[in-house]
Amino acid sequence: MPIIDRYSLNASTQFPISGTQEITKNLQLTESPVASAGVVTGTVTSGGVPVEGATVKIFDVNDNPVAHDMTNPQGKYTISDIAAGSYKITAIKFTYLLPLTIPLTVIAGRPTTVNIQLTIDPDAGKNALYGVIKQAVSLTPIEGADVSIYQDVGGVQTLVLTTLTNSSGQYFAPRLVTGSYVVSASKIGYEQNTSAIITLTGTDIEPMDLSLQINTVQNVGTVSGIITDQATLLPIANAFVALYSVAGGAETIVQIVRTNAGGRYLFGNVAAGEYIVKAIGQTEIQSF
Repeated sequence: MPIIDRYSLNASTQFPISGTQEITKNLQLTESPVASAGVVTGTVTSGGVPVEGATVKIFDVNDNPVAHDMTNPQGKYTISDIAAGSYKITAIKFTYLLPLTIPLTVIAGRPTTVNIQLTIDPDAGKNALYGVIKQAVSLTPIEGADVSIYQDVGGVQTLVLTTLTNSSGQYFAPRLVTGSYVVSASKIGYEQNTSAIITLTGTDIEPMDLSLQINTVQNVGTVSGIITDQATLLPIANAFVALYSVAGGAETIVQIVRTNAGGRYLFGNVAAGEYIVKAIGQTEIQSF
């Protein structure tokens, strides 16, 4: 049966003694926090073998973190001073899968034993690539760039993974087997760029950043909409729609189109800038 402190350790001041002196030193002990709380202990194993260096973490019922400990060479852990109540516990170590949390109840002044089993990650022996895709000149990150990972075998490249960059231009490509790879990045409005061959072995995690040049031909947008009658809200066919470029307060028409039978218009090949759209509907007057 484990022993838990009821009172915390206290000490007297240092004192001398000589000859036949009679010394009295009274001490007052305060109740140990452990006495009003509990201790969680146990062993982390995988396939019956203790796992050293695993992180064991306790959460409350709302998944807020409470405390953690690392397992010793025997896979054992001890987390003290846990207030009585209900909790969840789990453990993790690199190359192992994170198991589901285990519910537990901590009782004041008593140890609670929870043993945890880990399973080896089947992809733990694989490699990964990661990096940032940026604009070539400004070096600002490009969001939504397509990143393709190709495995190169004797000069023949086979697509093995595709992903998109996040708002910071970052991508992550895990689970790559040992071999040679190239990273290709592209996005509409930019020139495609491809890395040199990268060789991955064992559990390599290698960075590979790429920069993309703006493609002035493709780096254009569109403007579209529907023209309707304000009173009836019905679409207006054959309305004239003008796209005005605005610069220095001056408006210049750059494109004119007509709406289709559904009142829809579309301007393509619109370069970056400030614009205004204006529309008008006309009717031919019959002469008699």
